[in-house]
Amino acid sequence: MRLPVLPAALAAALAAVTVSPPAAVAGAGEPVARLDIVDRAIEHHGGELYRASDTRLRLCSGSGCYRIAARVDGGLFDYRVSGPYRGTERTVHWSNDSLTLWRDGEPMAVLEGAEQPLRDWAMARVYFPFLPYRLNDPGVWKHDLGEETWDGRTLRKVKVTFVPGSSSDADDQYLYWFDPETARLEQFAYSFAGSPGGLRFRRLENYRRVGGLLFADQLNLGAAGDELVVDQISPGFVRDRMRPVSEVRLDEIVVEPLAGD
Repeated sequence: MRLPVLPAALAAALAAVTVSPPAAVAGAGEPVARLDIVDRAIEHHGGELYRASDTRLRLCSGSGCYRIAARVDGGLFDYRVSGPYRGTERTVHWSNDSLTLWRDGEPMAVLEGAEQPLRDWAMARVYFPFLPYRLNDPGVWKHDLGEETWDGRTLRKVKVTFVPGSSSDADDQYLYWFDPETARLEQFAYSFAGSPGGLRFRRLENYRRVGGLLFADQLNLGAAGDELVVDQISPGFVRDRMRPVSEVRLDEIVVEPLAGD
């Protein structure tokens, strides 16, 4: 799955370009680049540490276990992701100015046209453990959908869409639900293309703070069908239509803040 999120270098470039926001979502206000609940969530989950830290962890899901190293220093980023890929062990090392590939420990040439799929593969593993950090990237637009009740709890619901052409799958749409008091991210959902496509709904659990960053495991539910759209997700839809797909577990987490000037 490829994710419509921007690394720091691309985000900085896009920020210098005048772009028009997507059309408003039915039932929501005008799309905005910044939203208070998202700003508060980023601060609650780690704030400035997201922009100046070196993090290593292991992510295990239904597709296997992956080693992730993510260093961010302002506009500089350095991601290294290693894990199973089609019967081999793949490592992708991606930074502002380089992209390298290893297969079973052997360096491989990055073929023309393969660059973006490799970046997408790496970002698909880097993105989720560090939510909600990327929700304020340039090209990401928030739609405030107000409050919604889940299992007796009132949560703040936000839809996220993307500037057309800003990434591989900028047509994708996401929903996020936050605790209105603490701004902690509680759950999120997204659609995906495939054969067939469908929906994913992830509920966060087992929260713990490591080195100042808040991490959580995720219970991953799914429903298949090309006709499904993320706006259909509700407590009743999740209960009646979605089934467990996998559990996403994080462990061996190390967070090292970068020293200031």
